[in-house]
Amino acid sequence: MFGKRDQAAVREDHAPPPVSADGPAIATRPQRVEPIVIEERVHAPTPAPAKAAGPKATNGLEQLRAAQGAPPTTQVVREQSDYYHATKTTIFNALLNTIDLSQLAQLDLKAAAEEIRDIVAELVAIKNVSMSVSEQEHLVQDIINDVLGYGPLEPLLARDDIADIMVNGAHRVFIEVGGKVQLTNVRFRDNMQLMNICQRIVSQVGRRVDESSPICDARLPDGSRVNVIAPPLALDGPTLTIRKFKKDKLTMKNLVDYASISPEGARVLGVIGACRCNIVISGGTGSGKTTLLNTLTAFIDPTERVVTCEDAAELQLQQPHVVRLETRPPNLEGSGAVTMRDLVKNCLRMRPERIIVGEVRGPEAFDLLQAMNTGH
Repeated sequence: MFGKRDQAAVREDHAPPPVSADGPAIATRPQRVEPIVIEERVHAPTPAPAKAAGPKATNGLEQLRAAQGAPPTTQVVREQSDYYHATKTTIFNALLNTIDLSQLAQLDLKAAAEEIRDIVAELVAIKNVSMSVSEQEHLVQDIINDVLGYGPLEPLLARDDIADIMVNGAHRVFIEVGGKVQLTNVRFRDNMQLMNICQRIVSQVGRRVDESSPICDARLPDGSRVNVIAPPLALDGPTLTIRKFKKDKLTMKNLVDYASISPEGARVLGVIGACRCNIVISGGTGSGKTTLLNTLTAFIDPTERVVTCEDAAELQLQQPHVVRLETRPPNLEGSGAVTMRDLVKNCLRMRPERIIVGEVRGPEAFDLLQAMNTGH
């Protein structure tokens, strides 16, 4: 169940009508209005353009993709989804004018979802929107996600095969599956809805994102890493990037089986990790730095006291004696920030036997070197 902040995230510009003293979560039941007819146009497939003769017909990028056996970035036909999203917007706006969000917030999630489901079904019937049973079920679930969850992101977050979710404004959502980036047909109603979802995500970890603080790092409850860049820095609307991690933690044996490392290299890293040697992991974006770090923590003795310092907590340590620390951005007055350097300095006063720093990219490198010199 969500509090007042979450209510504001979904209320947008629609003010619900007043509620009677003894009324339920519905302010007023919708009255029958003239039917809204939204016709779904069937478009004939566009014929493929004729290929030009000669080797110049295919550019170098397509030749490279063909040689690697990798398909190009998936392009999505949107004619059918335009009809669906137009219907969804109509029903959603009618829902906001019907339901009282303050009373809805007092219900548990299951009861709130059932209340929304009943009202949406009634609105679909009243507005005479022609939909199949399966389409209506998808519509109901999408609207429940909009009000109570992460909106259009919910189906993507539920998939275990997705490594990254990249939202470039309201109408372009990409995912990475099996190392390949694909353009999906997932979209938000507008940039306002996307911004509301971003604020809902970061507020759960006590952070904020707005024009005065347009860059924010956060995490989801499952540990997935989140980065948000809001206007005016993001010119085409809010940009949201989610790095998902597998629920099942990988082991060094898995990395050997996947040919990510040789058996000999795995044995060397195991000895280094068990002997409390200083280790620095470097690499490009998405190269598996955090994955390797998580596998190395398996060699830490369970009796050792481990302190981790991260910008957004994402490490998955299994040891019983672990202290997890996280940086904090400044408040609205510009004070109260806790930097990575502050955390690393404080670690030395906590009797750590292991210090793990998630990312080093600033002045904290000096304090980290001092910690290494003291045997941590």
